[in-house]
Amino acid sequence: MKELQCKTNIFLYKLYVIFNEPLFWGPILIVTLQKLAGMSLPEIYYMESVVLIICVVLDIPFGALADVIGRKKTIIIGRVFLFLSTCLFATMSSPLDAWIANILWSIGYTLQSGADTAFIYDTLKECNRENEYKNIQGKYTGARFFLTAFCSLLVGFLASVDLRLPLYLCIPFVFIPLVSSLFIHEPIQTKKYSVKTQIDILNQGLLFLAKSTKVRFMVGFATLLTCISKVWFFTYNPYFEIVNIDISYYGFIFFLLNIVAWLSSHYAHKIETVIGERNCIIGMILCIGVPLVVMGLLPIAICAYLVLMQNIVRGFMGPFIGDYMHRHIDTDIRATTMSIKSTLSNIASIVALALFGVLIGHTSLLHSLVILGVITLILGFYSYVIYRKKIE
Repeated sequence: MKELQCKTNIFLYKLYVIFNEPLFWGPILIVTLQKLAGMSLPEIYYMESVVLIICVVLDIPFGALADVIGRKKTIIIGRVFLFLSTCLFATMSSPLDAWIANILWSIGYTLQSGADTAFIYDTLKECNRENEYKNIQGKYTGARFFLTAFCSLLVGFLASVDLRLPLYLCIPFVFIPLVSSLFIHEPIQTKKYSVKTQIDILNQGLLFLAKSTKVRFMVGFATLLTCISKVWFFTYNPYFEIVNIDISYYGFIFFLLNIVAWLSSHYAHKIETVIGERNCIIGMILCIGVPLVVMGLLPIAICAYLVLMQNIVRGFMGPFIGDYMHRHIDTDIRATTMSIKSTLSNIASIVALALFGVLIGHTSLLHSLVILGVITLILGFYSYVIYRKKIE
């Protein structure tokens, strides 16, 4: 790959990452589904579970497809689905609209999942710059968090004028990654598609994961962090209500948590350089497990800001885990293996959300947070022991 093509890919990937997700939707996501689509909270949780199941079914095959026909093609198709999904969410007026939009989102997400990071890593590898992956991924993801933080401050005002206005404003920005993906240069010479080739690559990815202790460890560790973070996220608003935080402050809290995620992502490579891989693993475990226990034991307003700790992990884990995985995966099955990781995380998330829902049904949210925190610390300590014995 020529140097100009490499620089072009990096720039276009920057646009892709920064505008990868809707900028104005986060703080009012549940409210819009309830008031615009007319869905109840149980229906929203059920829809989320079904969407994750779709992701589980499609993630690995689509990852293998990307390794066969090229990452660029699957990313473009995925962005088309995601753009259509955003448009439908903005105009939804019934539960059916929300269901269709969410299904489109799950298809688009799984098409680009794994293919996008594999694309940029292989671009850097062809240019002998793969050591820059963590830095690039961290800074670009951090830039998205930074932009989302300031957009969150505007959401309350925009929603008070018209609840659909923040959703409409998401549309032009979500269109940017679709346009940028059209102009990227495929870094790897791909093969002509065939079902047999796709199945072979899928089998290679599964076999590689089964044999590689280092990759298997990180898949398990990433799955743990992803599951707990997803379960914790759904408790944000209920906890804010318990400790009597007015809804007008939600946007400010989302602003802060995105700023924290931006900083931890932007400086991820420097953080690991200073404290080392082992301490990064310990730190991520503590940043999730300890705040959960404290929030459950001390239901006061100031403890609500401990969600910022989870967003340290949210920003840091992408560059850290992505760099670790790509350093230990063969190029031919890179997207496939990353999709396997994503699929396992989704399967575990479905189970975790279901079990946590049952737990809340039998005890209070505060007790549930303590239990979740203790489980996190136990499983985290077990992961650390495995790391010390088999990885270092």
